[in-house]
Amino acid sequence: MPVGGPDPRFNAFYMLTGVTFVSFASGFGVCLFNLDTVDACVAVANEWVVIFRQMGDHLIAWGFAIMRAVF
Repeated sequence: MPVGGPDPRFNAFYMLTGVTFVSFASGFGVCLFNLDTVDACVAVANEWVVIFRQMGDHLIAWGFAIMRAVF
């Protein structure tokens, strides 16, 4: 570990990782202990897939826009 503490560039990474873990744990914690709720868990998983796909598409479009602006 550097003298001044952890590298500040990793703070956003740690925050995003923690938020992702907590959101998945809160949404899927019920599925781990009650198999009667599997259908509801599948529905939640499908909603998250749509959200992550939209975020990915947005990030890809943003990346292309940045590259066009740079070049």
